Amino acid sequence: MNSRLTKSPQVWKLATDLGLKPKDDPVSAIVEFARKQMGQFLREFPCSTLQESLDMAAARLDTHFIEIRSDADLGEIKSKYLTRSEIGFADLELQLTDDVYAITFRLLNPKKHDRKFVSLIDFRGTKAWRCYFSKWHELAHLFTLTPQMRLKFCRSHSIANQKDPEEAVMDVIAGKLGFLPEIVQKHASGEISFNKIQELKDRLCPEASNQASVIGFTHSWPTPCVLIDASPALRKQDRLGLNQSSFEFKEQPQPVLRAVKISTNEPARNAKLKIFPNMRIPQKSVINRVFTNSVAYDEAIEDLAWWNSSDGTRLPRRPVKVSARLNSGSVQALVVPV
Repeated sequence: MNSRLTKSPQVWKLATDLGLKPKDDPVSAIVEFARKQMGQFLREFPCSTLQESLDMAAARLDTHFIEIRSDADLGEIKSKYLTRSEIGFADLELQLTDDVYAITFRLLNPKKHDRKFVSLIDFRGTKAWRCYFSKWHELAHLFTLTPQMRLKFCRSHSIANQKDPEEAVMDVIAGKLGFLPEIVQKHASGEISFNKIQELKDRLCPEASNQASVIGFTHSWPTPCVLIDASPALRKQDRLGLNQSSFEFKEQPQPVLRAVKISTNEPARNAKLKIFPNMRIPQKSVINRVFTNSVAYDEAIEDLAWWNSSDGTRLPRRPVKVSARLNSGSVQALVVPV
């Protein structure tokens, strides 16, 4: 888990306020706290798709999703709730700015059949691709609502507060609950592939973005898999050198294709299938071939022993299947044992 989060006083306070007593990892404790609630919901109200689980969780947490797809929608929603003396909506257009994805309000004057909360999800422009994640992020806050926050609650999900430790924990919860293994593994079978991920996305969570789906389904897949996001990058020491201007009188290092992001699912960790972040992509790997030749997709049987780091570390010999595809200037690759 991210050490910045596990050491954050804000995260530790949230864990304490929730009545949790973690020894050294408050993030995992908070995430598990939300997962247990979701598990209980599913036992009471079984769901066959991720979209169904989202809607069910919203109902159990007493919030109503309202999707804002245009400026006209925003104006209508503002007027509707102001007529009900919900003063939090008075400057809604100022709150729901370009960098804010969602806002959740606790209603001050709910009607008899209203839910306690309203979660406004902004679908306008490029925000639409985050809508599935934004909904789960808002629910994450409600899963972790402390007694001190229950009487008055208003929370926004924005770019500006993404570095806030508590918001980062909500992102972790959203990622976990949005692709629950309990549901995914009812539908996932055999070897993972980009085609299977797309099929499950369309069937289980059509609102989810392609990027979130690849990451989420990889983590929840029942068989071992490592997801690689490869793009040109420098070694860590070279990046530090550039920041410190230590290359002023030397030839500056050039970026090479590296595994800049690694996502390893639990079955892969159990099988000791491991690739380290920022390792250089082997020259003869299909990942390099896809990137260099701008090939849409290719796959090959390779050996993990081809991988080595700048300090001389070499991965153990192990045959793997690598499926790679171009992805907006980078390469996504699925690595599975054979």
